[in-house]
Amino acid sequence: MKIRRISSGHAGRGPAKGTPFRLSMLCCALAGLTAMSAVAHADELGDLKTQIQALSAQLNQLEASQKKTNEAVKAVSTAYPPLVSAPGKQAPDLTPTRAEKQMLDAEYVRRGTIPGSFIVPGTNTSLSVGGFVNFQGIYDPTENLGPKFSIGNLDPTGSSARKQSQGSFHFQDKVSRLVVGTSTPSPYGPITTNFGLDFYGYVPGGDNNQALQNNSWGARIVTAYGTIGHFLVGMANSNFIDDPDTPETFDNAGPAGIPAERLPQLRWTKPFSNGGNLSFSLENPQTGYQDTQGNIEAWTKSNTLPDFTAKYEREGPWGHFQVSGEAQDLGYTDQNGARTRFFAPGALIGATINVPKIGGGYSEDNFGGQAWYGALGHYLPDDFGANGPSALAVNNGTAANPTGATQFELQPVMGGTLFYQHWWTSKLRSTLAFGYNHQRLAAFLPADANNAVTTKTVHLNLIYRPIKTVDLGVEVAWGQKTFQASTGYGKESARRIEVGGIWHF
Repeated sequence: MKIRRISSGHAGRGPAKGTPFRLSMLCCALAGLTAMSAVAHADELGDLKTQIQALSAQLNQLEASQKKTNEAVKAVSTAYPPLVSAPGKQAPDLTPTRAEKQMLDAEYVRRGTIPGSFIVPGTNTSLSVGGFVNFQGIYDPTENLGPKFSIGNLDPTGSSARKQSQGSFHFQDKVSRLVVGTSTPSPYGPITTNFGLDFYGYVPGGDNNQALQNNSWGARIVTAYGTIGHFLVGMANSNFIDDPDTPETFDNAGPAGIPAERLPQLRWTKPFSNGGNLSFSLENPQTGYQDTQGNIEAWTKSNTLPDFTAKYEREGPWGHFQVSGEAQDLGYTDQNGARTRFFAPGALIGATINVPKIGGGYSEDNFGGQAWYGALGHYLPDDFGANGPSALAVNNGTAANPTGATQFELQPVMGGTLFYQHWWTSKLRSTLAFGYNHQRLAAFLPADANNAVTTKTVHLNLIYRPIKTVDLGVEVAWGQKTFQASTGYGKESARRIEVGGIWHF
């Protein structure tokens, strides 16, 4: 088999000699030029891409700047609309829109840090104004006992005072109250103040003179204190008393003899994470005494030490609990200048328990009470009668024959209150409350019908709350007073019916 040679078949032909070589060389040259052009083109594309990215960034900056300018122009035009419209166009409406009003409100009136408060413009102080208007119609079939059902003021049957005021009716709003509170932030925590007034301040003449002019008594300071950190300074409810465990009565005095005192003090409080608080206070001392010379509810001219109180309380969804104690340094200086001092302690315990619901949780119904014992003196209200609860009795002879201070006796008080509150509906509730107080008077004190040895009261009410800030109600009350045995009087009772309302603000 012959193999055909193709490489030299036309080697001898003149014109065709070298053509394949030239073509190859041309192809190589073109390939080289193409490669060089591609490289050059790639470089140009990279430069172009970089320039485009730079221009895009500049464009974004310009657009952002233009947007801010447009917003600023819009804000200025909104805040300052033209006073004169362009020719042929209607004048713009200058009434602020709802959104503008909200903006202005947010700027000038801001919600404060305490409930119902607002920030005082130009400050960081929250200010609240509140209180209530208390208006009641009171009917006393037995005897007019005043704006409060102070059963200790009851006079004996047959007395002229009782005869003159039997079957009396009157309106009262003297215990209406105005309260102003503030809160200001500080490195030590909020600095708060509380200042409250009511109009139950008795002045000489009282109802006899002022009723003819303005039918009211004078304004009196109820609270005036400030707090910072753990400290309270000023006039406030005593650290000894138990407000949270006091039953809700329509009458302002509440159950018989329940401790209720406001006085200047210095208090320190330590809160705990479990809802408890431990507090101590130094309070204004007031040594009240009675003597055999007829001095009633007298006050010593000087007291060596302030009253000391201590309290622990705890609150939770189950209710409230408190235990407290007080210690008084009672002092008396006789007519010879001899001074005698007595240590007079007292204790109180109270609780309110919320009634559990079937299935868990607690209902609005609650029950509770308080109990107290000691020579409490001024920590008790005036429902022991016009003489008041005197912690100390002094046997110093008679006004005609004074013998100085020859005998002293502390007069301890034992009392308590029980209550149950039932919610008929979310707007209708009732409270049944019972109060009892007994004071051990010194046997050497002269007979005085103003002295009450024992007081008892029962309150039953029905209170309707049509809206959150209004309470309308009716209450019936019964009370009994046991007179000092040496007076010859036994027990006397009185009744009261109250109808009215309390408007909170």
